[in-house]
Amino acid sequence: MGLQRRLTRIDAFAIALGGVVGVGVFRNTGLVVRGTDGFAAATALWIGVGIVCLAGATLYADLSARVPEAGGPYAYVRVAFGPRPAFVYGWMNGGVAIPARHAAALTVIGELITVWLPGDKRLYSIGMLLVLLGLNLLGVRAGALAQRVFTSGKLGTIVFVSGLAIVLALGPAPAADPILATATFTTALGAAWYTYLGWQDAVLLAEELHEPRRDLPVVLLGTVAAVMVLYCGIHVAVYLGLHGGAAAASDLPARAVAERAFGVAGGAVMTALMLSSMVGSAAEHLMVRTRILMALARDGLAPSPLAAIGRTGAPKGAMLAHSAIVLALIATGSFAELVRLLAFAQGFLGIFETASYFVVRKKTPEIPTSRFHPWAPLAFIAANATLCVLAAIAEPMRAGIVLGALAVLALIYAGVSSARAGAPAVPRATQRRGRRRGRE
Repeated sequence: MGLQRRLTRIDAFAIALGGVVGVGVFRNTGLVVRGTDGFAAATALWIGVGIVCLAGATLYADLSARVPEAGGPYAYVRVAFGPRPAFVYGWMNGGVAIPARHAAALTVIGELITVWLPGDKRLYSIGMLLVLLGLNLLGVRAGALAQRVFTSGKLGTIVFVSGLAIVLALGPAPAADPILATATFTTALGAAWYTYLGWQDAVLLAEELHEPRRDLPVVLLGTVAAVMVLYCGIHVAVYLGLHGGAAAASDLPARAVAERAFGVAGGAVMTALMLSSMVGSAAEHLMVRTRILMALARDGLAPSPLAAIGRTGAPKGAMLAHSAIVLALIATGSFAELVRLLAFAQGFLGIFETASYFVVRKKTPEIPTSRFHPWAPLAFIAANATLCVLAAIAEPMRAGIVLGALAVLALIYAGVSSARAGAPAVPRATQRRGRRRGRE
């Protein structure tokens, strides 16, 4: 059984927005203000990063029309550069980066739960993982409906915080806040960039949308445009609501707004809303990003059970394998160092994804070229390269470790390929019988 086209454009919008809007927007507006030394520069940074992401959306919209396959960026790399780079990209992203980020998010969820309930944060994190796994194994429709609910809650929270901030802005300014530690522009840039990321996740569902060639460009561009408005709006509202004081540049300015409006109870409510937002993002991770492992297995670059699709349309093999990796990372705490390695890795892998555009475009000349060619793709490639260089300068040792890990994956692929080349050929009749039994 293969993937089934069960998702509508509205589902894709909810999933894409849910992939972007997480707890970052409620935290990082303050960090961006602190790193840019002021309201005007922070506003310009939010707008500038949004414009670069719009350029990226045009690039991914073009690629999704040329390679409308599950796995999205992994499929683009495979079509452009062949199986070895695809193997390295797929396992580094689907087998390491995505599980590590998911484990980190679930760990924070566990920590927030222990604020209200006694117990071990790791047990809460693992329990949440199992709940979300059960939800997504119910099927693609169940996961999509859950994303509609979670995304509606996230958008409602942004509107709620912005409304409170506007009310506070009309009142008197509070007493002066304590001075906060400074942050660098590089930190502010990284915070804004990663707060925007996630809109690309919709392309992973290309084989499950009713009309992917028609819907994905609308979803990608519409999501980035909507997020730009939301992020700039909450940034302006929170800054003005806190009267430009140190609280507007704090680690949790959204919670500061709620506390000034309703006291300690307001802060508790805001923490609960952020927890809900994080649960929605963790559910999206499991629903969407496991498609990379599934695509790897389908192409023969991962164990075949990972390509298994359940009767409800969920890629159960990849979801179970991903969850096993995440569970091990949470239980051992070994994800912490991995997460610190990911800044450079994500930029490096992003260059692979975006550079594939120029090769794929030549291989599919029958698809009309975007009117923004080549400037939009070049702008997005330059943004990924800049972040990659900044991360390497800031953490040269970790950048070296990532490059070493990529080299090891390339060697593993070479070894696997050599073993397969030396294995006795399977008669075609036997292959056909195996495929027929798999379908049955």
